[in-house]
Amino acid sequence: MKAIAIETHRLILHELTLDDVEDLAKIYADPVVMKYYPKLITREETKHQFARMINGYQQRGWGLWATIHKADNKFIGRCGLIPQIVDGCSEVEIGYMLAKQYWKQGLATEAACAIRDYGFGIGCDRLISLIAPKHIASQKVALKTGLCYEKDTIFRGRTAQVYAIARPTNSK
Repeated sequence: MKAIAIETHRLILHELTLDDVEDLAKIYADPVVMKYYPKLITREETKHQFARMINGYQQRGWGLWATIHKADNKFIGRCGLIPQIVDGCSEVEIGYMLAKQYWKQGLATEAACAIRDYGFGIGCDRLISLIAPKHIASQKVALKTGLCYEKDTIFRGRTAQVYAIARPTNSK
């Protein structure tokens, strides 16, 4: 049994395992899903990412998680927290990527809200999302999750918009 990191009404998020490589590689190979990313990601590159993600679980206890749709028990993407360096500052990003057949159902927002709450629950004072300027759907998810546009930046050689939220002062 895989340890569940987060469970919502419609989703289960758990640590990615090598059993998930093929499912994630299919999503990374979809040009529609990857439209705002620098390039498609090959199966081999996906396997290398998994090694980094598993190392992150061991070092931090969190990272990107397999995202399972409860209704059909299918792997539908990867969502979670990603450590980033943005403009020289350490940040924690809320990341979300779902297979296109699961878009426009509120699932990314459901995942992002749960990840936000998890991040604040483990002591993050601030969370961000890095979003391509023309990626309107992702911007809407960030806004529905409570993040606000903060600035444009150059991240990994490309313009990205930084959306951010601070932990509410009444959170522990």
